[in-house]
Parts: sequence; C-alpha cells; structure tokens
Amino acid sequence: MNSYFHVHGYFMFLLVAYLHITAIAAIEVGDNVCMTGYIMDIFCIDLGVLLDNRQITTLEEPENHSFHCLFDESVCYNSGYVVLGEKDPKTSLHCLGLRLEESNVVIDTGRAAGSGEKSTTHITCRTCTGDASKPVSGYKATVKGTVKDLGDGSSGVLGQPMLNNIELLDFEVGCGEEDGIVVRNIEGECKILPSGKTPPSSATPSFVSSIAPSSKLITQQVESTSPTHPSSTSSRPSISKILSESLHPSSSPFESLAPSVSIQPSVRPRSGEPSQSRVPIASTQSTLIPTSNKPSNTNEPDASSPDCTTQFCEKTLSDKYLLRYILNVEDATITMEAIYDGEAWIAIAFSEDENMSGSDAVIGSPELGDIPQKYRLLAKTPVIDSAVQVMSEEEQTLINATIEVIDGQTVMKFTKPLKEPGQIEIQMGLNQMLWAYGSSNTLSYHAQRSPFTLDLSSSDAEVDSAAPSFELSLAPSSVSSQIICKPWPDAAWLQPNFCSNRFVDGLSRPRGLHIEHTTGEILLVERGASRVVRLVPGNDDANTVTAVALSETEDLGLNHGIELAGGYLYASSTTKVYRWLYVDGNAGETEEVIVGMQSGGHFTRTLAFDVNGRWLYVSIGSRNNSDPDSSRSRIRRFDMSAWDGIKPFNYDDDGELFADGLRNEVGLAFDSHGDLWGVENGADNLQREDLGGDIHNDNPSEELNRFREDQAGQSWGYPYCWSEYCLPQENGGSGIKGANTQWAWPSFLNAGYSDEWCRENTNESVMSMPAHSAPLGMTFYKWQDLSQDETCAGGFPRGMNNYAFIAFHGSWNRDPPTGYKVVFVPMDSDGNPTHLPIDLFRHAGDGAKWPDPGIRPVDVQFDSCGRLYITEDKTGSVIQVIYHGSYLDSFEPIETDVADGASCVAPEQSIISPTENGFTSVPPTQSNTSGTEDPDYSSNEPSSNPTPELSELVRNLVNDRTSNSLQLVVYWPVHLMLLLFQIIL
Repeated sequence: MNSYFHVHGYFMFLLVAYLHITAIAAIEVGDNVCMTGYIMDIFCIDLGVLLDNRQITTLEEPENHSFHCLFDESVCYNSGYVVLGEKDPKTSLHCLGLRLEESNVVIDTGRAAGSGEKSTTHITCRTCTGDASKPVSGYKATVKGTVKDLGDGSSGVLGQPMLNNIELLDFEVGCGEEDGIVVRNIEGECKILPSGKTPPSSATPSFVSSIAPSSKLITQQVESTSPTHPSSTSSRPSISKILSESLHPSSSPFESLAPSVSIQPSVRPRSGEPSQSRVPIASTQSTLIPTSNKPSNTNEPDASSPDCTTQFCEKTLSDKYLLRYILNVEDATITMEAIYDGEAWIAIAFSEDENMSGSDAVIGSPELGDIPQKYRLLAKTPVIDSAVQVMSEEEQTLINATIEVIDGQTVMKFTKPLKEPGQIEIQMGLNQMLWAYGSSNTLSYHAQRSPFTLDLSSSDAEVDSAAPSFELSLAPSSVSSQIICKPWPDAAWLQPNFCSNRFVDGLSRPRGLHIEHTTGEILLVERGASRVVRLVPGNDDANTVTAVALSETEDLGLNHGIELAGGYLYASSTTKVYRWLYVDGNAGETEEVIVGMQSGGHFTRTLAFDVNGRWLYVSIGSRNNSDPDSSRSRIRRFDMSAWDGIKPFNYDDDGELFADGLRNEVGLAFDSHGDLWGVENGADNLQREDLGGDIHNDNPSEELNRFREDQAGQSWGYPYCWSEYCLPQENGGSGIKGANTQWAWPSFLNAGYSDEWCRENTNESVMSMPAHSAPLGMTFYKWQDLSQDETCAGGFPRGMNNYAFIAFHGSWNRDPPTGYKVVFVPMDSDGNPTHLPIDLFRHAGDGAKWPDPGIRPVDVQFDSCGRLYITEDKTGSVIQVIYHGSYLDSFEPIETDVADGASCVAPEQSIISPTENGFTSVPPTQSNTSGTEDPDYSSNEPSSNPTPELSELVRNLVNDRTSNSLQLVVYWPVHLMLLLFQIIL
C-alpha cells in the first residue's frame, strides 16, 4: 500500500469514523455492556499507521499490530486503549469503538495472551508471558464493563464512550444479547447497536440518530460573554445529543444532557476584545437539543437560537478548548476567539475535505509573538513543526489578531475575511474545520487535535462574501505556486524545466539520507559530527530549515547508513549498526543491532530494509583496492523478526550471505517490483599489458547491479574479475567484447582465474557506468498523480516513473575528472533499463568538477510530493531539485556526455529495447581530451599486443563484415603469419 493512501485515505476515513459516534441512544451511562473486537492503542490510532510497521494503516489491519508494541512500548501503553468495531467492507477500515479506562487490566491480560515466540513479521514480544501457542500479533478480545461516560462531545478519540470496571476475556467467549453491542458502519457512519438487534447495513435504526457531514443540524447556540467563574469546580461536559434533518418521526425522544449552568449574558464588541476573566470551558455547553418529544421542523428557524451576526456564539471543542465566533455581515468577515485551558500553541484550521493536509490554518503561540499568523498545512500528517508553510506577507490579512495568556488560559483572537484568493472560503453553511493544541508553546507534534463542523447557515442575514474591499487588497495566489526556485548553485546545469534550490547548508559532511513518506520527516547522517540530524522547516519562514541533532545518536562514530523501519531509527558506524525507538522526532535509548563488522578500508555500511520491514540489508566494501578474496566485500541480510532485541547479531556469523563479490556497493535501493539494486565503485590503478597497459582511466566500470531473490548468495566477481567500460580500440579490447564484459584482474591471471572463468562463473552487471564516477547513492522515482493535490508542488513528471536516480560523488584519480553529478537511468514498467545514464544535475561549465568550494553529491531521495533531495559533503548542503511542469508531463531529455570525456570511444552496451519511451541507446561521446599517459611507462612485452594492422583488420571486420570478406579470405593468413613470425623473434 502506498504512503499516499496511508495518509489521505486513513485520515479521510478517520474523520468520517469520528463523526458523532457519541450521538447515540444505544447505551447510557451506568449500562453494563460487552463488546468483542481488536484492542488498539490510541497512539497508533492517532499516528495513522502501526508503530511496528509504518507500511500498514492502523484501522485497516489491526491484526498485524504486535503484542510487543501494544504492551512493551511506553508510547503505546501510556496513550490508552480502544476496542475497535467491525470492519467496513467498502473502506476495509475498522470503526472506532469504546475507550477502556483501566489500562493496567488491558496490559496484564494482553501480556498473558501474547506469545514470546519469534515471528516472521514482527519483533518478538519481550515482556508478554504467553506460551508459544498464542499469537504474536493482533489482540482480539471480549471486553465487559460499565459505561462511565459517553465521551466529551468532541469528534476525536475522547468523543468515544468509556468503559470502567473492565474485564477482558478470550474473544471466542463473545457477548450475550442482553449486554452485547457492536459498532458498525452504516451509511458512512460508525454507530453503536445492540448485538441482538443488528439491522441490515443499508438500514438506519430508528433508535440511533443519524448525521452526515452534509446534514443540517438543529442546534441552539448559547450566548456567553465574559461569564463569571463558577464557584464549583468545572466538570467534564456531558455528551450533546444531536437531532439530524434526516431523523425519522418515529425516532425516540431526546433529552438534553447538558449541565445546568448559570450564565450572565452581556453583549461583546464585534472586534472581539478578550475577556479579562477565566472562561469555564468545561461548564459551557454550546450545543443543546430541545427536550420536546415532538421532532423539530428543520425548515423553520429555532426561536431560541441566537443570531451569530449580532452576538458571539460558542462551540465547545473539548473539555479544554472553546471556540467563540461572530459573523460581521457588513465587512464579510468572521471574528473568532479560541480559548485553550492551559498554556500552549493553539490552531484553528479551515478545510475542504476534512484532511489536515491542504487546510489553511491560523496558529498562535506566545513564544512566537503576540500576533497569530496564517499557514498552509502541506505535509501528509498533522505534525505541526514539519507540516506548515507560513503564508506570504500579502496573505497575512488577519485583523485585530492577538495571542496571549490570561489567568492560565491561552486566548487567540482574530478577524478573517470569509473569502480570499487562493484560500479556503468560509461558507454560509456547513464548514469543515479542525482544531489543535500543543503540549507547550513550542510548535511541535500536537497534544490533541480533531475535526469539527461549524454550521453558519442559521443566520437570516445575507453576507456579501465577495466584498471588493478584500479582493483588491490581496494578490492572487495558490498553494501550487508557493515553491519558488532560487537557483543554486549558480554553475548548475539541469534538464529543461528543472531547478535546484539550496534546501539547507552548514551541515558537517552530510551523507546518508532518509525521507519518511508517511510523516514527511527528513533525516540524515552528519559524518563530520557523527550523528543523525532532523531537518525542520522554520516556524516563521518556510524557506528556513533547521538541523536538529538527535543527541542520543552522538559519539557513536555514525558515518553513512540510515534507515527508518517499524518505528525504529537505524544508523551505522564502521563496526556496528544501532537503532533507537523513534517517536515524534525524538530518539530513545541506544540499542546495538549488529556488531563484529571489520574496520579499515572502505568505511561505509549502507543499510536498506525490504518493503515489509523484515529484512535488513547491510553492505560492506573492501579493505584494499584489491583484496585476496571476497570475504569483506558483500551484502548480508538480517531477519529482524527473528531478533530477540537483546543480544545483537554478529555480522559474519548471523547474517545471511545475499550477494558476494561486490567491491564497494554503497548505494542500495528497492524498486517497485521488490528487487534490490546497488551501485558499485570499481577498483583503481588497473593495468593489463595485453589490453593496453595502463587502462585505469576508463576501467574498471562503475556498475549498476540488480540482485534478484533467485540469485541470493551468488558472486558478482570481485576481486577476481572486473567489468569493462572502455578499452582502447587499437589494442583490440572494445572492438571485440565491449562495455560490461568481464575480465580477470591481472594479479589473479596466474592463479586460475581467466577471462573465460570470469564470464562463466560470475554475474554480469546490468549496466556499466563511467569509471571512477564513484556512485554513492541511488533511489527510484515512484510517480503518483498529485496533479490535483494543492499541498504538493515541484514533483517530477509522470514520464520519469520507475527511473533510477544515482548520485556520482566524483573521481579523484582520473584525467579528465568525471562524476560530481546526479544522473538518471530510464526504466520500463518491468524494471529494465532502456538507456544509458543521462545527466540530470551537473556542472554547467568546462569539466565535471565544480569551482571551489565544489559540489560532491552523496545520496538522493524523493519526498512524498516527488521532489528530489541531494546530500553533498563538500559544502555541507542539501540540494532540492524541483520540476516546474505538470505531474502529468511526459519527458524528453537532453543528452550529454555522461562520461565526461572518455579517453577512448566506448562501445554500445546491450540494453533492453525501449518499450515506453523514445530513447535510443547511444555510447558515451568521444572527447578530444585524452587520458594522461605516464612518461616513464614502457612495456617489457610488446609482442604480446596485437599489431596495429591486425587491430585495424579486426575493427573493419566488426564494423563492415561484408566489405571485409575479401580481407578475411586473402589477407588474414598473411597477417597471421606475420604475427607468428613476430612472436618467434
């Protein structure tokens, strides 16, 4: 399942599932009830995906949530538990059911019900006390208890009824008809029904009030202006029962459950001056239902409803959050007061589709100043510190906007136009909105948030939402135009319609990069500082990015590898792989996962997880330029589901050999077909007299390798063999075999490793790339149609779907230099290359090397919007590459000399014929600049090389076999005799 559905699909359902499940008549406070379903922690419900496998949507597959995560991880068990309702066959998502008060009962019973055995999909339970016959994941139970309350009236998790005095039994026990309930999705709503009286899914039971997002609600807004503090302590507000327009006359009567509150009304100014006394939020009920047994006529205005155009109306959002508002008809604006019972940042957001992403928000924090600002929520989850983009100065149109703390309460006030260009319009009807507050004044992950509906249709006054006074004062804008490219570096060349930004600089040799698509977080390893840092966009300037160091990762020698899987952050030093529980941008305690990796030689230890998060692949490079064997140079993989979480794996003893004979496979990435790919750094200083002597300038090639599962454990040749990129034709090499041909390394020729042995006993790379380019990072572009998603901009076009992108760090011993760029390899839908590498981002001037201080790309990754990020360790920057066209564009590249001047004409490689684009395979362009020859070099065996005449004949035979048939018959014997005569002499 892709990350786009994880976020958008999940939150769309979650908001629908939250809609007034508490507006029910199936249960009441004090009832003894029973329910059977999966037990889920609230943390993972709010997270949207499972902590132990972030590829799985929480409400879609609760059966895959491990007992270990439910009951051993503090972030889960401290959040509380919910028993889930039935699964909706249309959405494949479970309804939210009942909250369970006694978490200790759930933990004790759950640990006993869970297995301590190893799992093929999850980390083994470390605390659960169950035996091997019990499940490792998916806790389903029968829960009995007493209804303590019906929720707080919000549409979040706290809006669900709570049970206390609970008892958990095996799910096979089930519930009886007298106390059994089910939670089922009926006509888009999750409703609580008696289990013995469950109607067909198409029917709406008469005893349950039905409300859809588009229903017109009959509500009574209570005027409350500057109320006095009640003498009694504030109590939790009782649930408001809501009568829908679609309620059948046969529905049961409703009673108001709101507490009796003495309110002293007084008219507040429309400018919304703050109250100087504490507002008793918990005692203020905003939505009361008429107590008459006769259903109300929804076509007639309620005489008791206040006019929200002349006085403030109120809406209680939670037991700590109150919203007050008034419509200003003449000005076409709305004045709002958000009052939070505590000190923290607070937010009110306006939405079109009930999703956080794509919403416009007003956010205030005393820490950021006394004036709240308008933001756009851009990321795919409500993680405030990495999901907001402050609107431009021209769009900051709030009037009389203030944020202050009064008597321990945070009060945010503002007046906002109803209609503004490029922003979500506030309708004279139902408006989908969201609220949130933090755990402190510092913008970070919310402490609580929830969607709600604000009904502004009750006013008889007609508001001119198109008042020109606001239209004229604002410049047109749109979310998709917010990413403005400020080209950097100045000397960069990119393909048409692409642009490179400096996303962040000042880092200490940034190396490995990881971008989590479900959260939008960007993490990288600073080799110079030996730590992991998290890149956080600025609160006041979306173009300002701060690198936040994760202190738990420091002083461990981290230098390159980084991954995030199953709720854990992984990173590597030269000798060890570590991990940390990673929650809300914070790393927990350090755990050693793999030890025993040899030091010396190539220092990187690249990490890669498969799509299921089960297998961890670790690549280690050679100790020397050419080792005596391949024992160091390989990829091993580790089954993380088999780890006990205590004793670390030993690299050589416990890791399964996945691929052997890889000199330095630094970049690793999985494609959309589940195959692992890698890019290999070839050896240096290659000389073979029979192939031209010093041939190091263009050989061995750097390799693009694909490791299929059926090749597990096989060898790719190192140190015995190497791959050709471009051999001098005058010496017969490339004229016969060509790029990607396997040859024996010179020091092994006398040890039984011949060219023929290499070609028969080792795997050939998929593609040869220019020698000494030093590929260090790679990734695949997995295109999504985000053309209608205004929260994304700058993503790469559809025409580049499935393409491989590779970062070339650049050569140190080649003349002329090569690399220092990012290239892409076109792929077809089956995952096969259709063309040689093509430059995407490179130096625009003469030569491959950039002017001082230089650019040396290391790793490449795409974010969820399809923008490319490049780490480079020369200037300590992260570069963002964006596309200025449409997501739906095809793509026709400009071809360049990707080889940066090979000293010979490299032959064409055997590339799979293109099937989905117009590319044709072409060899690297010949350069006028030849490799520098060693003036002191002289061959002691000139006779071992073919004569120039023979080489010319061979080239003619290859290039034009028909015209050379006469030479083959007449002249070949003569040349053969001359060759033999030369050898004898």
